Amino acid sequence: MNLTPWPTCEPRQSRNSLPRPLPLLIFLLTVMPTANAFASGSTEVLSISPPALAFARYLASLDRRNPFTESGPVAVEIDASVPGLGKEACLKAIRETGASERGEYQVLHIDGDSMVRQQVIARYLSAQAQAEALPLSSSLISPVNYKFRYRGLIHTSGNPLYGFQISPRKKRVGLIQGQVWIDPVTGVAVHEDGHFVKTTSALLRRIAVVRDTSLCDGFPCVRVTHSVVDTRLPVGRVELTITERPLKMPPEAAAFELSEAKR
Repeated sequence: MNLTPWPTCEPRQSRNSLPRPLPLLIFLLTVMPTANAFASGSTEVLSISPPALAFARYLASLDRRNPFTESGPVAVEIDASVPGLGKEACLKAIRETGASERGEYQVLHIDGDSMVRQQVIARYLSAQAQAEALPLSSSLISPVNYKFRYRGLIHTSGNPLYGFQISPRKKRVGLIQGQVWIDPVTGVAVHEDGHFVKTTSALLRRIAVVRDTSLCDGFPCVRVTHSVVDTRLPVGRVELTITERPLKMPPEAAAFELSEAKR
């Protein structure tokens, strides 16, 4: 996943520029503590643990089509507020990829304080446009940019998840210090949270972000991103919540539903 800092962001680069060794090999080289090594005489046997398999599936998921950016129109709802001023605003729109291969927004509804609309929501949309205009630098949460450390099993109301601590290999704009929770069946990172290790302006004290992705039949169907920006400005804290829902089912999801219906 690629998390965008506010109000500016790092460049994007194509997925094809990422190295493509076997996911499990990457995992064994970067998250070795999760694979149990047993020495017997001169022979060493590696027993691949469930967390290792979940992580391998996560790496494979990075190469799949992103339903929130690459699979057709997406319903987007942006709620923004400045608690210190008691002001808020919201925007509802449909985002589609235009001929320029950049996101184009069809605004369905906009309401709330004009200052929040112009200084928070508009700035966020501008940052997104900048991100799409440039190659994806090194903000993807992958072993290329991060060190992963297995933290343990996380029990939720659904499937148990595997939690990994993530630490940037370099302190760079667009990278976060935090954690990811991986669904063991699909490899999807259903929860990510942390704070950006570097801000884009001296006026920004700290940017924290939490992103939760809901799965429908194993495919991402709703993504909610919460961002809290602590500033050194008189307005204080700024809060953003972005909810995204793909309106078109990706081909792999359609194939899955068709196969289930034939059973």
